[in-house]
Amino acid sequence: MKKLLLIFSLLVLLFTTGCSEQAYIVFNKQPITRENILNASYLFAKGERVYYIVTIPPKKAITKKLLIQVYKRDNKEMRYGYKLVYGKNVFLNEDEQYYYTDYYVFADSGLYEFKAYSADNPTKELASNIVYVE
Repeated sequence: MKKLLLIFSLLVLLFTTGCSEQAYIVFNKQPITRENILNASYLFAKGERVYYIVTIPPKKAITKKLLIQVYKRDNKEMRYGYKLVYGKNVFLNEDEQYYYTDYYVFADSGLYEFKAYSADNPTKELASNIVYVE
């Protein structure tokens, strides 16, 4: 428990001091809270909820709107093995302007990539991460 609190404190310190300049996407099997944010998982079953959080460092949080996209990686699909399966525009609240959390349920197995963009500049990717659905 002490180790978990230490790691969480270090993450908070990195985000608040500005040492971390990257945005991240982290996945979990339960709704993401402060207690379980470090219990990341990248392997899920079909029909299971994939909870995710997109964190944005304060220096990059210049937008109030995010674009979340999910691509399926498969060589049988169009566009060089990428197929867009989900897209969502998200408005960030004042009290939640540095992160966004939600969940998604996959009906098919495969390798999926989550990507987050600023809606003001949708050509520049803020963060991306991969999840595998069995």
